[in-house]
Amino acid sequence: MLPIIDSIQRSGITSLRGLAIALNNRGVRTARNGQWQVSNVRNVLARQSPTLL
Repeated sequence: MLPIIDSIQRSGITSLRGLAIALNNRGVRTARNGQWQVSNVRNVLARQSPTLL
């Protein structure tokens, strides 16, 4: 999933809403076979770079 999001970000789309729309337009489904929402994208990106304590 992260390589797809990275590709979209490199194309210039950086907002969470823009990423969700781009993922849906590409036909990429969530882990539960749903459509992407802002919260889904935010959660995936948060898991990508966890905060170090």
